[in-house]
Amino acid sequence: MAKKIQSLTSDYENRLQQIEVKMMERSKVMIDTQQDITNTNSIHSLWMRIGLEKSEEDKISVYDEILNINPDDIEAMTYKADALLEIGEVRWALNLSNAAIEYDSEYPLAYWQRACAYAKLDKQTEAIRDIEKAIELSDTLQDELLNEKHFNNLHNNKSFKLLTPHS
Repeated sequence: MAKKIQSLTSDYENRLQQIEVKMMERSKVMIDTQQDITNTNSIHSLWMRIGLEKSEEDKISVYDEILNINPDDIEAMTYKADALLEIGEVRWALNLSNAAIEYDSEYPLAYWQRACAYAKLDKQTEAIRDIEKAIELSDTLQDELLNEKHFNNLHNNKSFKLLTPHS
């Protein structure tokens, strides 16, 4: 009889331990999910704040806040690169665009931003190559070619003219 009670007690202890492990796992998932929701809400608020910021410097610091929450945010990197170009930080914008492309080689705006940086550095061949890649990934960008002020110095380039919609 004592052996049977010991066996039942052991079975219950094992089951209880399994339940505790499952509860700990579920608790961790819930905490992680809560953190993800908090991060998503914070990032959303920061994106909304960017729309209200007047200066590029203020936008850059908000992009930095987003990147502190999510260092792999390609979109924040790319938009930060755009803001950097606006304040003349061309090499920094180029480095950031390169980092964005390393994270996601299929994100067209990263190539677009890098093309803008190359164009500002008068590296036309590299700029054209990145414009072609951006258009390959998102053909709607082709309609923006002549509107992009950073490409003004490319307008007389034969390769650039071939890319424009009405050439």
